[in-house]
Amino acid sequence: MINIKAIFIKQLTSMIKAPALIAQGVIFLLIALAFTFLVGADDPHDCEYCIPAYVCAPCELEAAEGFQLPVPSGVVLFTVVFIGLALMGSASALVYEDKTTTNLRFMAMADVRPHQYLIGTLTSVILVVATMLVFYALAEGHLGRDMIWFMIVGVSGGIVSTILGVVIALSKAPILASPISIILGLGPTLSSLNPTLANALRFTFIQQVHIAMADLSADLTPNLLIIAANGGVVLLAFILMHRTNRFKL
Repeated sequence: MINIKAIFIKQLTSMIKAPALIAQGVIFLLIALAFTFLVGADDPHDCEYCIPAYVCAPCELEAAEGFQLPVPSGVVLFTVVFIGLALMGSASALVYEDKTTTNLRFMAMADVRPHQYLIGTLTSVILVVATMLVFYALAEGHLGRDMIWFMIVGVSGGIVSTILGVVIALSKAPILASPISIILGLGPTLSSLNPTLANALRFTFIQQVHIAMADLSADLTPNLLIIAANGGVVLLAFILMHRTNRFKL
C-alpha cells in the first residue's frame, strides 16, 4: 500500500507539473463547445419523399444487415478522442518517461512490483480523467441519471485506455503507442464515413464508448461488457508480461 501511494503521488505530481493530459482535455472540450455553438443541426428530411422507393428498398435492406453507428454530438466525438487519443498517449508517455529517466529502475530496486506500479499510475490518471469528464458531461447537458451513465462509460473506457498505454510503454515496442492512440482516438469518428472501418472497430472498447455515449437511454449492458472484455485482454497481457512479478528493464 505504501508503494502504491508513493507512485500515485509521484504520477499525479508529474501530471500537474507537465499538464499535457489536462491541456489536451481542455483543448478538446473548447473545440467541442465551438462545434456545438457554430454548427447547427441538420434539417430533418424524409427519405420517402426525396428518394424513389426502388432506391430506398435495397438501401434499407443493406442498412439492416450492416453495422450502423448512431450519430453522436460534437461533445461526444471529442470525448471519445480525449479517451482514446489523449489518455492512452499521456499514460504511455508517463510510463516511458519513468523508463528513460531511470525512475522505474530505482523503483524496481526499491522492490516496487509491477502491479503496484500499475495501480498507482492508473488511479492517478483516472482521477484526472474523471474530473475532466464531469466538464464534458456538463457541456453535453447531462445531469442526473445521464451524467452518471456518461461517467460510468467514460471512466470504464478510460481505465482500459490507461492500462493499454501502460502495457505498450512497458513493452519492447513503446513506439507503437503513437499510431495505436491515433487509431483509437480518430477511428470512431472516421468509421462513420467508412463501413469497413466501423465493422473492424466494432468490438473495440473505444467504439463501444462512442456508441454508448451517443445514446445513453439505450441498454448499455452489451457496451459495458465489451469494454470489460477489452480490459480483461489488456490486463492479461500485462500479467503475462510480468508473470515473474518483476519489471523487465
